[in-house]
Amino acid sequence: MKHESRSVQSVENIGRLLELFTVDNPEIGVTQAAQRLGMSKSSVHALLTAMTRIGLLHRFVTGRYRLGFQVMALNTVLMSHTPWRRIAREEMTHLAEALGESVHLAAFDGGQAICIDKVEGNAPLVNTPIGGILPPHATALGKIILAHQPISEIQQLYDSGHQWQYTPNTITSHDELLSDLKHTRERGYAISIEERAMGLCSIAAPIRDPNGEVIAAMSVSLSTRHFQQRKASVITHLQAATASTSRRIGYDSTLDNEDGLYWHSINGKATLRRTRLRREEKP
Repeated sequence: MKHESRSVQSVENIGRLLELFTVDNPEIGVTQAAQRLGMSKSSVHALLTAMTRIGLLHRFVTGRYRLGFQVMALNTVLMSHTPWRRIAREEMTHLAEALGESVHLAAFDGGQAICIDKVEGNAPLVNTPIGGILPPHATALGKIILAHQPISEIQQLYDSGHQWQYTPNTITSHDELLSDLKHTRERGYAISIEERAMGLCSIAAPIRDPNGEVIAAMSVSLSTRHFQQRKASVITHLQAATASTSRRIGYDSTLDNEDGLYWHSINGKATLRRTRLRREEKP
């Protein structure tokens, strides 16, 4: 049991270590990683060495590390089985042309909203790189996906009761966040008014797979001075785009899964299988 516990902890530490690599900080050294993770240098060095051996990291002669090309190979596998990204981009392009505003696409993994595509508008307001991490509690993209996660997962994500404050408008109260997510879920779209950056607002709506699961979200970014004037129009166009995306990838809003049949990808093929799922409370 102790061995199993140590193995799980090692995997979690690998995940924490990978999260240290960002667009702004693509390299890291042993000492810096140890300080950031609160671990001993010997333990971090052992992790870095093991990850380098399997290609997840690359070690420079200087002793610093960057992501290895094995990550790109894994990304190829992921993208090859994410066909809805192409469909979403078509809808994003039409949406950006119709509104003249930037449109972003994000997915949720590991408690983080990750930008996986974008289409720039006439005057881009924010530079969010593809692969960039978006704080779930401070962005419309993050909040609309978070609103469809079980409360237990949200509580685990913010178990300290604290969310990082980016602006005076950022939601920092756990109770206030749950209340906001409840309203978001009920109305079907999320709003962020200068919660991540001053002068910037965004509206996001969910994208559902054939099983009805929210697998991604699409957002429109616009300046605060144009927000109230354009809000209704943006919501109408955005929800039409996400509904079309969901419908094109197989979601049927008239059906439910009460019979226990869900789509699975088995050996690369979509297959219906009966699955018993545990229902969890959501905001």
